[in-house]
Amino acid sequence: MSNPSIIHRANANSQLYNTIKARNSKQNFLDYNVAGEKNICPVARSRVIVNPQTSMNATAAQQIKFQLPNHGILEDLYLITKFSQGDTNAGGSNDCALVEHAGFFAFDRVRFVYQGNTIWECDPYWAFLSQYTRATKEKSIMLDAMSGGGILGATGAVGVVTGRRAVAAFAGGQSLAIPLKAFFADSLSRGFDLYSLSSPVFIEVDYKNNDTLHEIKEDGTRAGYSDCELVAYLTELAPEELTAYQARNYVPSSVSSQLGFTTTHFSETISSPVVITGASSVGNVVKINSISGLVRRMYVFATLDSDVSSASARKYNNFIDIARIKLRANNNVLFELENCATNCDAASLTASNGYKVDNMIEMYKNNLPMSAGHLMTVDNNTDTDTNQNATPSVTVSVVNDPLLSNVLCGVGGGDCDLAKVKVINFAFNPDDYSSADGSLSVSQLSVPELEVMFPTGTSGAHSLHCVAELLTINTYNTSPSGVISFKMITE
Repeated sequence: MSNPSIIHRANANSQLYNTIKARNSKQNFLDYNVAGEKNICPVARSRVIVNPQTSMNATAAQQIKFQLPNHGILEDLYLITKFSQGDTNAGGSNDCALVEHAGFFAFDRVRFVYQGNTIWECDPYWAFLSQYTRATKEKSIMLDAMSGGGILGATGAVGVVTGRRAVAAFAGGQSLAIPLKAFFADSLSRGFDLYSLSSPVFIEVDYKNNDTLHEIKEDGTRAGYSDCELVAYLTELAPEELTAYQARNYVPSSVSSQLGFTTTHFSETISSPVVITGASSVGNVVKINSISGLVRRMYVFATLDSDVSSASARKYNNFIDIARIKLRANNNVLFELENCATNCDAASLTASNGYKVDNMIEMYKNNLPMSAGHLMTVDNNTDTDTNQNATPSVTVSVVNDPLLSNVLCGVGGGDCDLAKVKVINFAFNPDDYSSADGSLSVSQLSVPELEVMFPTGTSGAHSLHCVAELLTINTYNTSPSGVISFKMITE
């Protein structure tokens, strides 16, 4: 950080920051700490399927609403989207495949709504980036399998077709799942108390038009929506423990609270990207006034407009590298990565900005693995001999050189490189979402803006995105009569 005095002054002027600093935290039944041990015997954990209140339309954009259970402490949540079989003759005229990671990009927005007010929300980019940037390569492979990540595959008759084309051909369709890691998922002690609320909590999912979820869709053949559901993981208390827990935390006319967070997404089109080796010393400058609140972390990345909007591409997460980034406000630089392109910013040895590792230092320092690993191709050449015990020959080749390639943190089929996402981190612990361990009150800054430059060879209209995680306070308000309601406080 270049100007800590500005950050301190902005935070000192933030009412929410000072409230968080001075607050008494909610006493949670799971916090029985003895010499580092957890004494939480009187609980049972359960897995509950939550069905939607509205039915899925196979093709249309739609809002699907779920009502969460009125019991238990919510500790984790997953959204499952189901698709019908979309490919019956893969080598013919009705070939189809969903976009990569369709589980994440099936929706535009997810909202938690209590008494008509949104208490948490996210978009697909935050859901995607918050998990893959925190994931090791092993966990990212599990996320790939859950969300529909992988190669597109080759066409052919059913049984020969591969990749996402093959997945679309299964007679049983496909079910894709993604984590919804809201404020309750940070730790057991931060679970969302559904027992005590006076009204139900609803989850609204704004699903995309099914057409925009296909990378391949010939002659109208599609993998249509067939259904969706939530998988909720709950901590449930024994009756006597629930009575004691509620008596301790919900005294009439009191307010108890816990830290929370929500997210916001800003994007703006850059029609003429400024490259880092160009004549200009100033990059593309974008004002981010729409981001307001206590920002704990920012994900800054770019996409090529033609990748996202083209009906023949729909590559939502084919990120374009960024060579330099600055966060500026009050006529000062608050954060800067001078050379943050992924290793080499061009294949040419004569026209590039050289080999740089600034972004690697930042990822390593912030303990964000970014799903880093070597992409490999595996060729299973099964022996055609009738001997069923014949061993197939397997050829494994590394397809990216970690020093020279532009793919360092490839996930799925390899088109998405997480190293091209630049993380501006104000907090200490990257695994937490809602700890008050570092933040910046953007609301108190004068004209906050991002300045970016792109690697050599970059052209075409881009969209610059900034997804921010914002600290909040979640309050449980108990009326004199003992009725408990929930409220989110933010700047």
